[in-house]
Amino acid sequence: MAEQTKDILSEHTKDMTPEQRAELQEKVGSMTEEELKEFRNGLDPDNMGFFGEESV
Repeated sequence: MAEQTKDILSEHTKDMTPEQRAELQEKVGSMTEEELKEFRNGLDPDNMGFFGEESV
């Protein structure tokens, strides 16, 4: 399977630079289950929708 080269942005990440998104991805990827649960609970679900063109 080919690696995806285009980020799918959300309302939360639309104004981030590619470097900021990569940093966030790395941070989330290294979280424990408890840290991840706390992180997810801190986000506003109404602002988490996709931004711009959606693709599958």
